Amino acid sequence: MKVIHLSDIHLTRNRDQKLFDVNPYENFDFVCEEILRIKNLNEIALIIVSGDIANDGDIEAYKYFLQKMESLRTAYIAILGNHDLKENFNIAITEEKNQFMIHSRQYKNNTWRIISVDTVVEGEDFGFISKDNLAELEEEMVKNSDVNIAIFMHHHAIPVGTPIVDSCMLNNGKALLDLCKKYKVKFIGSGHAHTSRICHHNTMTTSVAPAVVFQWLPGIETVKVSKGFGFNIIDFSSELSITSCIY
Repeated sequence: MKVIHLSDIHLTRNRDQKLFDVNPYENFDFVCEEILRIKNLNEIALIIVSGDIANDGDIEAYKYFLQKMESLRTAYIAILGNHDLKENFNIAITEEKNQFMIHSRQYKNNTWRIISVDTVVEGEDFGFISKDNLAELEEEMVKNSDVNIAIFMHHHAIPVGTPIVDSCMLNNGKALLDLCKKYKVKFIGSGHAHTSRICHHNTMTTSVAPAVVFQWLPGIETVKVSKGFGFNIIDFSSELSITSCIY
């Protein structure tokens, strides 16, 4: 099973508005064209978007996102990030066709179970998984102990080495990692960091996808960006592999 992992699109209120001299719509449009091209070369089962779809939570930005995602004609899961507004996203969903969206934000085949986790704290940049959400996650892990488990969320649980984002990562990352170790979770995918990072923790692979909009320069504490952007292709086969597509 091959999955495309997008993150941090940051669509603005105005299509011509730029963030640090980058037009988010141009990058997202390009990425969608690339996904269509890649689909002709690979069997892509699912697309996962791990948050910060819109920069300011604007309804029109969400409508544009949904229209583009539907045009890809591939099942997709949309997870919200700290820049997103859940109420506005839900309004956009009611007003736009979403034939290919998986509303449960879960996916399962014969060998893998993909589970999404809400890490957003309203009004904050940092992430936190509530006690109730951790309990629900553990229940899902128990129920799916017969298959490999992959978790996707917005905030990263392990530092990426860039202080500007590591200062607002998942605050209770250790609790999540301990739970994943207990139930032998194979994979955690996230975004938020605008820094591509793949590492191994115990028997688990953790992957932070590159942002669609722009990357922070590695190791910085202040605002400095690279205009490079991209996404990951994850091959959930017996030998899990990740390809970062950077443009």
